[in-house]
Amino acid sequence: MVLDVLIKNGLVVDGTGNPWFRADVGVKDGRIVRVSRVVTEEADRVVNADGLVVAPGFIDLHNHSDMIEMAGSILLNRTAKNLVMQGITTVATGNCGYSAAPLSEGLRERFRERVAKAVRAGVISELVEIDWLTMHEWMSRVENAGVSVNIAPFIGFGTVRESVMSDPDRVEPTEEELKEIKSMVREAMKDGAFGMTTGLEYYPQCNATVVEIVELLKVVAEYGGVYMSHIRSEDDYLIEAVREHIRICRLAGVPCCISHHKACGYRNWGKVYETVRLIEEARKEGVEMICDCYPWESAAVCNLGELLVPDPVSREELLKYFKDDVKWEEIKEEAKKRLYQELKRNEEMRKVLGRRGSPYPIVWDPRTYHRIVYSKSRPDLVWKNFSEVAEILEVEDPWEAMRKLYIADDGETRVCIGDMREEDIIAVLKQSWTAVSTDASADEGCRGLHPRSYGTYPKLFQRYVRELRIFSLEEAVRKATSLPAQFLGLKDRGLIKEGFAADIVVFDPRKIECKATYASPCRYPEGVRYVLVNGVLVVDEGEHTGELPGKVLKHQ
Repeated sequence: MVLDVLIKNGLVVDGTGNPWFRADVGVKDGRIVRVSRVVTEEADRVVNADGLVVAPGFIDLHNHSDMIEMAGSILLNRTAKNLVMQGITTVATGNCGYSAAPLSEGLRERFRERVAKAVRAGVISELVEIDWLTMHEWMSRVENAGVSVNIAPFIGFGTVRESVMSDPDRVEPTEEELKEIKSMVREAMKDGAFGMTTGLEYYPQCNATVVEIVELLKVVAEYGGVYMSHIRSEDDYLIEAVREHIRICRLAGVPCCISHHKACGYRNWGKVYETVRLIEEARKEGVEMICDCYPWESAAVCNLGELLVPDPVSREELLKYFKDDVKWEEIKEEAKKRLYQELKRNEEMRKVLGRRGSPYPIVWDPRTYHRIVYSKSRPDLVWKNFSEVAEILEVEDPWEAMRKLYIADDGETRVCIGDMREEDIIAVLKQSWTAVSTDASADEGCRGLHPRSYGTYPKLFQRYVRELRIFSLEEAVRKATSLPAQFLGLKDRGLIKEGFAADIVVFDPRKIECKATYASPCRYPEGVRYVLVNGVLVVDEGEHTGELPGKVLKHQ
């Protein structure tokens, strides 16, 4: 037998968490066919991995590459270069309750309108024809197009809810509506979806009750699927939201994952020690529960203008708005209205989570909640909020501080949404049941503003294995490979093992480095030498080959 690829003399970290061992790895027809200290077969391509780690390809549990109205759509960026260049070979999509499918006819039309609007505003480069309704049709569309990564699709709760409910603002669907939503979930599970996700902090998903979510998850459980959730609060009500999540999982009888587990805002730092205790307690009681986490100290990064003007508008137009006195007043008033609406939703959340009161409102007030991560004209203002900036710039109103800085930065001011501390990140990451994720999407042309889109996994090995020594190389690989594979039910991925799919990453443990920063978020990492997806070299000597061997995986 002539092998397709033979990786020789590598330090094999097989994904189990066991110590590395030296071996050759042979690949044929998309599968790992040899893992041995000596492989005698010839190969079409021999890769010398002396001194390099040979590991399973990384599996990203929290990815948004199916969001068709955003620049990170896999249908626009089929090579997913920012993902595979950091070693990712499989992404789970449909997260935070939003998925590309299944859709009703009505929601498909609304999606088409959103995509067209995003194209006109320059948010995305070209029109994506939405010619699917079912999960099966979307899966076929992506696979026929050809992509560089494998995709494990999930059903977005918000998507099916909006597809069916005439008024998603209502708290509860009618009996007929619930029946129809369950039918959509059932068909998508039959098509091969891996489970369902929710984004309970987002409007209007935040209106949903535990009863409604559990009813849908019981359908997911019938097919052996799993549940991932952006829980109802990641800041002031974090502990209550984790308790609610555990309750949902217990009632539905489904394996569950808390997405990008974190504690946002300085007043909530330290709460993860209690949530870790709650998860440990639930697991001891038989609740199959994990979480994923990204190693970054900001929840999201946004252009300041796009934060204050949520409708898709070009950067040039935003700058004009800020310079125009009348338009600026309109922007400010609309932002204040949204703050008031969030205060009202805060009251509803308080009722849902059973809390009588809180000294802090859950409001993403741009004056205090957001911190600057990049300013072209004033780098000294990085990590300050706009109340602090107002004092430094000697203006009375934080709103005017935003306007002044945005104009001075020529529309390039970037802010983070939700700040965390590294101590909390480490407390979550080091748990045996925590997987690593990006919360990114397939980005090309540098439209992503958060460095996690380009450097999450390299940062894991650089910062937490090599520099801080929080955990071993083998444990870090396990968190990025076999742990998420086990949760998803992938029976032939996540390990370097004969018979498994040849999703493999080869990297230099001494040199792997995240180069992406908040100032320059779209820089590719160093040290990732080779990446194979289904046995095909997608990264060769640190360069993307342009190959598109990815598959849309189906849950069995």
